[in-house]
Amino acid sequence: MKKKLLILLLLFGAAQLATAQGTIIGIQNSPRKSMISSIMNPAEINNLDKKVEVNFFSINGSVNNNTISYGDILEFGEDVIDVAFQGANGPVNMRTDASILGPSIGIKSGKWAFGFSTQAFLRADIIDLDPTLGQSILDIAFESSNSMTAISSEYNQRVNAAGWAEMGFLLGREIINTEKHKFSIGATAKLLFPGSYANFGLDRLSAVIVQDEFEVSLTEATGTLNLSYSEADFDGSSFGLGTDGFNFGKVNGVGFDFGGNYLLKDAEGRSKLNLGLSVRNLGSMRFAEGQVNNTYSMNIPEGEFFSLDQLSDNLDEVEQQLLASGYFTKTTETDGIKTNLPSIVSGYAELKLLKKLYLSAYGQVRTGDDFANETITAQNLFVITPRLVLGKFEVYSPWTKTEVSGYAGGLGLRFGGFFVGSNSILTGLTADTKQADFHVGLSWGFGRYN
Repeated sequence: MKKKLLILLLLFGAAQLATAQGTIIGIQNSPRKSMISSIMNPAEINNLDKKVEVNFFSINGSVNNNTISYGDILEFGEDVIDVAFQGANGPVNMRTDASILGPSIGIKSGKWAFGFSTQAFLRADIIDLDPTLGQSILDIAFESSNSMTAISSEYNQRVNAAGWAEMGFLLGREIINTEKHKFSIGATAKLLFPGSYANFGLDRLSAVIVQDEFEVSLTEATGTLNLSYSEADFDGSSFGLGTDGFNFGKVNGVGFDFGGNYLLKDAEGRSKLNLGLSVRNLGSMRFAEGQVNNTYSMNIPEGEFFSLDQLSDNLDEVEQQLLASGYFTKTTETDGIKTNLPSIVSGYAELKLLKKLYLSAYGQVRTGDDFANETITAQNLFVITPRLVLGKFEVYSPWTKTEVSGYAGGLGLRFGGFFVGSNSILTGLTADTKQADFHVGLSWGFGRYN
């Protein structure tokens, strides 16, 4: 079986634009409050630097995993996927995330603040994939050319990709605003435009993988396979992307963000301590038109075998082979799939240590179920960012701990409303780093200061 059967099916969309989810780590906690801060926490729209704040564009890219290092890519090239499965000490995880904050605007008027935002997202994730299974699908030889390997998984191994767009309406209100203290709340209501969704989920797989030279078969196997994809964007004839790519359709879902914010002011009325808490991405959307969503229940008795290496690289032919074997029972959902947004709870603290020196801490925890076929996943992470602010010029250095790739250190620069940086460029200079990312953006403020 060709390697592209796994690579294109499981990494569907991973080669597309790779950027990070929702907010841009590092710059989002800058003392210059912009629409990026308001996306992190809608209550921050009450703290905009100017009366009117316009975001022209903000792009953020991130790819991280728990197996492949930068040094592996340089050393093994095209064989790096093979190396990833062979060298894995446990389930393989990979996250590639994409978000673009497009034209957006925030306006302050007395105790109220209003905003409008546009965003687009692309994601492709591998979630706890058993490396032994990955090796078998890729036709990688085991230690012996004749072997039997048992797999028993109590969870749903997934590879998932999704693309969608959002149109957000922000509303903020100052509750308390005195000489020393300020407390605000905010909310965002979002219209969701589903684009493309693909999911490969293998739930509670119990099997014996038998390899005889280059023939790979399953026996004593039970489990459930979910295969969901868009016919328009996934070309079944070649297991590749269709000519249309990711297209965003009509409104078919809603989402909500809620947040609160507290400011302790200094003698000049500027923020000395900024605390925030938000709940984001509550809601769901339906990928319906042209969405194939099939579930296959597998039962291969002991002494009987289903050949993996003979599977076609054509989606329709693969399904025919599964059903013709008699080992798979098919269930079809005709209404598409309703997916949950990657919901998270996030909190942060920003402290002005000295006149020009700041320190911020940000953390987020997902609330969704990573193993559910209808859930778009999110990462747990924590970041500490020291920053030096010299008027309009700012230097910041985010140091993150992510759930998948571990620790990374980066560097960024801001001048006025323009910023550019990376959360991993400093640790990326070492060959064993497992994360790569970038961010860049431009915004502009108009009117008086706070």
